[in-house]
Amino acid sequence: MTQWAVGQLSKKELVELRRLRIVKEALDEFKRRGIDADIVVCPVCKSHRVIDLTSYHDLGFLGSFQPAYYCLDCGWYGRIAPMMTNRPDANDVLQDMKEAFPSYRDEIVDAFGDIPADER
Repeated sequence: MTQWAVGQLSKKELVELRRLRIVKEALDEFKRRGIDADIVVCPVCKSHRVIDLTSYHDLGFLGSFQPAYYCLDCGWYGRIAPMMTNRPDANDVLQDMKEAFPSYRDEIVDAFGDIPADER
């Protein structure tokens, strides 16, 4: 006999779902406008109110090159945070790199010949 799991979400889970829905709606609106966007989400409370705390101290001689994030809602602090995106391509990081360094890519093509189509 199959038993169904029935229950209710806790208040905390409902708040987290509402916050994620707000982020998804914002990403959908960006997509309708033709804007590709990434939104950092707090891993603890799922809030989009996360700020980047990276400063010159973090990038100094003994510092880290990773950004530091702080959640304004729950106080979470960390160097790694999940991101929600509306980008259609699974290789969005590669696309960013291609757009950021087009002249460097052209120099590589000139030096080594043509790049195969599957690596572009």
